Amino acid sequence: MNLITKKHSLFPIIFDDFFKNNWDINVPNSNENIPSLNVKENEKEFVLELAVPGMKNKDFKLEIDNRLLSVSNINKKVKSDYNYTFKEFEFSSFEKSFELPISVERDKISSFYTNGILSITLPKRKEFQNFYKKIISVN
Repeated sequence: MNLITKKHSLFPIIFDDFFKNNWDINVPNSNENIPSLNVKENEKEFVLELAVPGMKNKDFKLEIDNRLLSVSNINKKVKSDYNYTFKEFEFSSFEKSFELPISVERDKISSFYTNGILSITLPKRKEFQNFYKKIISVN
């Protein structure tokens, strides 16, 4: 069972990479608003980990609509006294959605934010959990 990431992109990023790398044109980075993601799974749960440094717990919104889990952050731009000559990162808003498999126990989903990582635990329903391995001898 897999968690499927839904991407909201109008144009392929191949063109962005081509122009950005070969022509040094200031094409906005298509990934600047999408945090890096890890998806882990064991027999009892899935765990989503999003790298979103510099946020606070109250900055996140997690919402489930049917089987679609949406994770978002609305962060207002902070005015700076500096004019940037080069800027590779900024903390901005994002939205990422995941289609949950039927194996997830929706009522028991939990999350926490620590050290720049938002972790979302998606427990599996009992009937979908893998049970211990047993070796049966043949007589």
